[in-house]
Amino acid sequence: MKPRAATLAKTYPAGFTLLEILVAVVVFTIGSLALAFSIGRGMHSVSESGQKTRASAIASQRTENLLAASHSDPLLTAGTHNDAANPYPGNYFVSWSVENDQPITGCKRITVMVRRGSATTPPVVRTVVVSSSLGS
Repeated sequence: MKPRAATLAKTYPAGFTLLEILVAVVVFTIGSLALAFSIGRGMHSVSESGQKTRASAIASQRTENLLAASHSDPLLTAGTHNDAANPYPGNYFVSWSVENDQPITGCKRITVMVRRGSATTPPVVRTVVVSSSLGS
C-alpha cells in the first residue's frame, strides 16, 4: 500500500503552496500601502495648490488696488502696512511694504505678502511691483 501523502500529491498536483500564498500577500500588501501613501500625498498637494491659488488671487487683488492709488495715498507711504480687511476668508493675512525711490528716483517698490494662519507666518505668496509717479 502506498503512503497517503504520495497518493494525495499525485491526485492533486495543481494548487499553491503556503509559501507562494505568503509571498503573494506580502507583495499585495506593499502595493496597497504604496497606493494609500500616494493618494494621501496627492490629496495634500491638491489642498496646498488650492491654498496658493487663493493666496495669489488675494495678492493680485491687493496689488491692483495699490497700483490704482495715487502716489500720495496713505496706503503708499513708506513702511509696512497691514490690510484692514485681515483676516480674509480662509484665514489669510495681507500686508505690504513700500519703499520710496526704488529702484530709481520717483518710483515706489511695493511688496505684497499673503500669509496663511497668522500675520507672522512665512508668506505663501509674495508679489513685487514698481509704481512710477509718472503714471498717476
